[in-house]
Amino acid sequence: MSRIKYSPLYLEAKIELIKMIKKGDFKNNKLPPEDKLSEMLGISRSTIREALITLDREGIITKKQGIGNLIHKSTLETKMRIDLIRDFLKLLEDGGYKASVKRIKSEWIDKLTQFYIKIPSFFKDKKYYLIEFLYFADNQPAILATNIIPQSVLNLTPKDEEMPFDSFKKYLIFLNKYTNEEISHSVSKYAPYKANQIISEILKIEENESIITREEFYYGIFDKLLCYSEIFFHPHLINLNMVHKLDQ
Repeated sequence: MSRIKYSPLYLEAKIELIKMIKKGDFKNNKLPPEDKLSEMLGISRSTIREALITLDREGIITKKQGIGNLIHKSTLETKMRIDLIRDFLKLLEDGGYKASVKRIKSEWIDKLTQFYIKIPSFFKDKKYYLIEFLYFADNQPAILATNIIPQSVLNLTPKDEEMPFDSFKKYLIFLNKYTNEEISHSVSKYAPYKANQIISEILKIEENESIITREEFYYGIFDKLLCYSEIFFHPHLINLNMVHKLDQ
């Protein structure tokens, strides 16, 4: 077991604790007390405590007063958790795939009727900026991510060389830079969908095959809609999961 040096952040401690849980066989399915964990990892108890709170929030342990920190390997073994992983590259890697991504479109569009996703009726702009990414799992098309930004929220024309594609965090940075409002939150909706000809060709699946889609609306700090996304998941490569903490 590696020791953490130089008083690291709680996220580094969390990673070390997860390694311990994966390797260890703990009596009564409990982690050692906080003071013992602090000694084992060479970090402060406050850092350990913050890491344990995070693990509890993610469902990997349950902190029970008077009992201790109970381990849930069932949660730790759950892959492709959409309640935790926002970045599609990391989601695919968590599923055991070699992940990669390619930007397949970045252009202005003005006729939304020619587009193949359901455009929200409250989008009233005459022009929209379209950015489309295709994510691959072991070189097979697995996730199609389509993003539409109304012209009215852009303060700059997006530059091709600054177009994000390799992380969700970079996409948020991109939205913050090019829109008139700092990004605050998103609202998502999952729904069934029958793949049309275009989607089936992109994902290499049968036309009219049932798939899961995610519609996502990104809002700024003043609650203005900044971006609309629709995500199409390959029905055989992507197995989305969630964990619900029922004691909170």
